[in-house]
Amino acid sequence: MNNRNARLELMRRCLDAEATNEELAQLEELLRADAEVRREYLRYLNIESALAALPDKREPVAGPRIHGAAPLPTRESRWPRFLGPAGWLTAAAMLLFSSVLTLQTVNRERDEARSQMIGEIIARPAAVRDRGVAVLTRTAGLQGAASANWQIGGTIPPGLMKWDSGLLQLEFYGGATVVAEGPAEIEILDESRVVCKSGRIRARVPEPARGFAVVAPTVELVDLGTDFGLDILDNGSVEVHVFDGAVELFDVESNRDLATRRQLNAGDAVSVDRDGASKPIASRNADFVTPGRLNLMSDVHQQKTHRDWQAFRDSLQDDPRVVAYFPFERNASDDRVLTGYGRNGDVIEGAIVGCEWTHGRWSSKSSLQFKRPGDRVRITVQGEFESLTYSTWVRVDGLDRMHSSLLLTDGFRENAPHWQIRRDGNLVLGVQHPGNNAFNYQARSIFDAFRLGQWMHLVTVYDAGRSLVKHYVNGELVRKQRLKSSAGGLLEIGNATIGNWSEPEQHHQPGIRNLNGCIDELIVFGEVLDGEEVRHIHEVGRP
Repeated sequence: MNNRNARLELMRRCLDAEATNEELAQLEELLRADAEVRREYLRYLNIESALAALPDKREPVAGPRIHGAAPLPTRESRWPRFLGPAGWLTAAAMLLFSSVLTLQTVNRERDEARSQMIGEIIARPAAVRDRGVAVLTRTAGLQGAASANWQIGGTIPPGLMKWDSGLLQLEFYGGATVVAEGPAEIEILDESRVVCKSGRIRARVPEPARGFAVVAPTVELVDLGTDFGLDILDNGSVEVHVFDGAVELFDVESNRDLATRRQLNAGDAVSVDRDGASKPIASRNADFVTPGRLNLMSDVHQQKTHRDWQAFRDSLQDDPRVVAYFPFERNASDDRVLTGYGRNGDVIEGAIVGCEWTHGRWSSKSSLQFKRPGDRVRITVQGEFESLTYSTWVRVDGLDRMHSSLLLTDGFRENAPHWQIRRDGNLVLGVQHPGNNAFNYQARSIFDAFRLGQWMHLVTVYDAGRSLVKHYVNGELVRKQRLKSSAGGLLEIGNATIGNWSEPEQHHQPGIRNLNGCIDELIVFGEVLDGEEVRHIHEVGRP
């Protein structure tokens, strides 16, 4: 195991009693075979000594606690001063191997403050690099297989973009704004260069972005601080229209040879055929969509999408599988009540604490914003279930908590699931299986810096019949795990909290688990949904 982060995660799992027998054996083998891993493990354990020096009103713990044994010695008592190098290594080896042999009995619950400290000292994430050169800021009527994965607010790296119809707006890091209409195929080279292979584009290039270039089949266009349009016709000819400012045209393969340079000014328009011959044409400003016009078109498209979603919302009231559905629509008469529906359309009321109403996936749709440590919604979901499916639309604005709640049952009772997001971006369904066997079913790295602030559709399915947990993101299956052998019995939600955690166990430090972001739909099905049904919920609710 050459990956340091993977080794540290293995050590954490073993010390937190989450490891399988195979993982325990794997760690023991690593410790026996590699001196550097042994030193790394020692450093991990020594952090406990530093943590023990922190003020703590509960039982002081200096190291990993072994059932039926005293706490491991502190750093000072662990390595007596009279030990020489050989004695030091012997003592270290004794500590390491004795710890490994008893890892299965390590105390299950690590208090969150200690875990957070370990995470901050040892598992600091690597610096994130931004490979993007533009941001997708608006769309209207996009159609095409690839476009299904494009998200408003998403960062766009260099590469090919191809779609069948509809419009999109890209705002380049250099400052240029481009509206492109399909069917189109464009290749983004960097923050100031685009290859337009087909389609129609309009670009606004302010002074800071001067020099923005578009390469077409027969010409290369370099702006001089302008508003221009470019249209590639079916016969292969290219039309260039200058609406404001000026542009330079070069023969496409001339490497900007000045001998081929032509300048077009505001009001000019030319057509360049396959052979490079050009002729003046009438300007067609109205045929090229401006950012302002696209904004209006986008609003109209959003209103239609919102209406389609409302029809879906109404249909769920007659779905017998729904045990709790909260569409997150603001109650005009009492905006501190979150109105939802249970089985047979029965009304469920959630108590809003602290949260503020804001806009949701569409400007005409509301959502609840969770920001402060006290923000939450208290609900009760009656019944016991063999299987469950959780579905939500969520916008995560920050991962500044060890855990960010989506839906947590009170305490952490047996078969009462916890659905949340970890600081490292993992989507987690935690379940206390019978026999005091807790396990986290995780889909890793769902959220990162580039998905913050975007609306995401998350689904987690607990399928007892097939002994599986499945995680979906934006309609796509991202992780499938077998249920632990200890899983069994009926699941129960009961009293629970959306976007936070209420009534944690007495021996568990509550920490702060409020979501930093917004939710504008939450559905709990008392049965398993398949992949096709999950994709339908995503498509009908996609902003």
